[in-house]
Amino acid sequence: MVLPYWQGAPWPAVVAAVFGMIVVGAWAWGTRSGRGVGVVVGVGFIVVLAAVFAVSQWPRGLPVAPWLDWFAGWLLVGAVCLAALVIDHVTQAASAGWNWLTVRRFAAVVPLAAVVLLCGGGLGLAQIDGDGRFRAPVREDEILPLPTSLRLISADTCASGGSSGNCTAKFVVTATDGASRETTVPRLVAHLRERGWPLQPEQGSYSGSRDISGLLHWRPHRIWLYAEAEPATVLQPAAPSDAVNIYIDNL
Repeated sequence: MVLPYWQGAPWPAVVAAVFGMIVVGAWAWGTRSGRGVGVVVGVGFIVVLAAVFAVSQWPRGLPVAPWLDWFAGWLLVGAVCLAALVIDHVTQAASAGWNWLTVRRFAAVVPLAAVVLLCGGGLGLAQIDGDGRFRAPVREDEILPLPTSLRLISADTCASGGSSGNCTAKFVVTATDGASRETTVPRLVAHLRERGWPLQPEQGSYSGSRDISGLLHWRPHRIWLYAEAEPATVLQPAAPSDAVNIYIDNL
């Protein structure tokens, strides 16, 4: 729970606390192993859960994957725990018949199985497109912080969008020293390249794509901005007229 809360994700922190307790608690309650083995394996599960979170959220120079990424890894850990309890239950029941310990073990399997199945089914429906890739929402920290020569006027992380979580974000940036658009664009391009965006000039605009870090297969984010006045087919530029619009989508 502490790791996602420290990351600024309170609701995933609650989910982490509940699911982590179910996984570790189900093992501790349902295993027929001795107390020493149960504690060691329980601690091992906690370490694995923390490791999955760390691997998922390690940026590696790329935008960090959302909480759904590490939670999918936690579901896999829960599935392993569930399989171990089921095997343990079946072998014990076959050799000793039904008794209080068997009932307790069965009671540990049921909530863990319910959580794994429900969350696993929800995971298959959440923000996934036709080719099996997940969509990560655009975040402000993909372009922030700006250098002192630039200022963010407004930010809309879903200025336009559709189904399955696809959105186009719009960030409006201007110069802090009153510089013209012709000066602001090169400053902004240089800043975005320093942030890891591989911007390339392309017929009056700059564009580039970045992959998303994490465990799952995420759709990359694509960024673009116009070097000159924007065409009429694009969202109208915000005042003042020397402001530059940055667009990022997860299409």
